[in-house]
Amino acid sequence: MALVVARALAPAGAISQDRADVFARGETAVLVVADGAGGVARGGAAADLFFDSVRSAVLDDAFDLLAARRWEDLFANADRELRAIGETTAVVVAQAPGVIVCVASGDSEAWIVRPDDVERLTGGASRRLGGGASPRSVVRGELDGRLVVATDGLFRHVAEAAILALLRDRPFGGLADALIEAARMPSGALADDIAVLVAER
Repeated sequence: MALVVARALAPAGAISQDRADVFARGETAVLVVADGAGGVARGGAAADLFFDSVRSAVLDDAFDLLAARRWEDLFANADRELRAIGETTAVVVAQAPGVIVCVASGDSEAWIVRPDDVERLTGGASRRLGGGASPRSVVRGELDGRLVVATDGLFRHVAEAAILALLRDRPFGGLADALIEAARMPSGALADDIAVLVAER
């Protein structure tokens, strides 16, 4: 069954520091989110440069998209290159039939949500790229639930129970937008930028 992915982004102010996109090579989809650090010089530029690195990797046939070590090396190189520019969180989830590779740095997250449980592919906050990052990687089998990859604007400002309820109960169409709407305050404003990707087979 084909992988379907939806994306939603929303700024808290005039300019968002958050990024989300999907790249593909053959049967492998690469889901990426990044959150340029607000208050740190050129956080948005740092997120953009990380996306450029991912895009180049996807276009390079010699780069094994399903090798965690290759992504760890890419994260390490990005951490060094960004130290003079800014800081950003980053999550990469490379997904192909039968395998998922997740590499993360910072407090953006990736979850697989099933009817009765949730698997957190990212292990909580760590240093951002550009700030001495120590990326974490996880390799697992087939996607057997709904995957959500998002910045902390979602996970910090929406209760876990509400996130899980939406992912378990809502039809896929409009799901990414619904997650962002759940983060809005009574005034309709957002407390933080949000970038969300959701995927299922």
